[in-house]
Amino acid sequence: MTQQELNTMLSSQEEELRGLGIPLSREINPQVEVNTRAKRRLGCCLRTGKGFTIQVSAFVLEDRQLLRATLVHELLHTCWGCMNHGKRWKGYAARAGEALGLAIQRTVPLDGQPQRLRQDPVKYLLRCQSCGAVIPRRRMSKVVKHPQRYRCPCGGKLERIL
Repeated sequence: MTQQELNTMLSSQEEELRGLGIPLSREINPQVEVNTRAKRRLGCCLRTGKGFTIQVSAFVLEDRQLLRATLVHELLHTCWGCMNHGKRWKGYAARAGEALGLAIQRTVPLDGQPQRLRQDPVKYLLRCQSCGAVIPRRRMSKVVKHPQRYRCPCGGKLERIL
């Protein structure tokens, strides 16, 4: 998909949402940015000094329906009070999804179940010496490096077992 086609699609979705009475910002950058590094998200709405910029992950460009849903999702974040996935955003998402025949969600349905795009494997395990609770961690962090400095919610000391 070319940059011009992508920008045209954004403009088209913007017009459709405005036609539904959804109060999108008037300060939306007409150029969609393509992020080739994003692996955990389909898109992003960035608040800049001059308004909003919509960014989509490069692999979304392969599926027009998913791209359309992503653009609508991100456009809804330009509404006042909708930079999160709160009650107001969910209301607009339900209204837009029903009218446009799209599933506007916070997560991506892969194999029928909404889930994150990439599931990182658990690399580290911590265990509470008091209650035996096992705490998985996917990345190196302070608690993984120095478990003796931290406590379990029960108050017990932590130890790294993996």
